[in-house]
Amino acid sequence: MRKLALLSAAIFIALSAMGSTTPVQAQDLAWCSKIKGMLNCMYETRSQCRASVSGRQGTCVQNRRR
Repeated sequence: MRKLALLSAAIFIALSAMGSTTPVQAQDLAWCSKIKGMLNCMYETRSQCRASVSGRQGTCVQNRRR
């Protein structure tokens, strides 16, 4: 039972560490969606961005921070 608790704790810590770095990396891709003034730079291609904003009155702009 103690081994299971230690394994669970180790998995939780590893997943927490991985989760904390992903959003930063995802926000620095080549294309950004702009919807109601909010910029979200999580698209590698313009096509991905356009599919995301379709029907939501948004636009796609290139990420100037890259």
